[in-house]
Amino acid sequence: MDLYEKRVVLITGCSGGGIGHALARAFAAKNCLVVATARSLASMSDFQDDPRFFLQELDVSSGESVRHALSTTLEKLGRIDIVVNNAGVQCIGPLAEVPLPAIEHTFNTNLYGALRLIQAVVPHMASRKKGKIVNIGSVTVLAPVPWAGAYTASKAALHALTDTLSELWKPFTDGIVERGEIVLV
Repeated sequence: MDLYEKRVVLITGCSGGGIGHALARAFAAKNCLVVATARSLASMSDFQDDPRFFLQELDVSSGESVRHALSTTLEKLGRIDIVVNNAGVQCIGPLAEVPLPAIEHTFNTNLYGALRLIQAVVPHMASRKKGKIVNIGSVTVLAPVPWAGAYTASKAALHALTDTLSELWKPFTDGIVERGEIVLV
């Protein structure tokens, strides 16, 4: 099958053992070309020799890293059809005692990291008038737990951001931003 017949899916947070890694495998099994990203290529070493995967180092907390990964992907593959914002970090502890830098790191990854990628990829998708962005939230937003206040707050903010962007772009696109169920296309 030719590259232009396959959907190009960029997924953040594809380190081994996590949701992103499993999603990368599932999209590849559906005959998609997967741009698997993580802060370290070594964490995705089992994808290395598989032609269904294009591996990229990507730290979503860095605007420069986001721009580099997108430009490299677009240069090599020509387009991005689907983005899955999956990268995330936990922040464990009683909210009143967690050091503020740890909470800032959680928001910088879980919320601002997704927004960095959204802002970087939307011009490409808008110019093509097609594309999907899926933001991975958390059930803890519906049932908060005492030791995950910063994580839950960052995911609740991501849900609100996703809903807002979805409404904003609805008149111009075919649902470019979604949250909720992952449907492998």
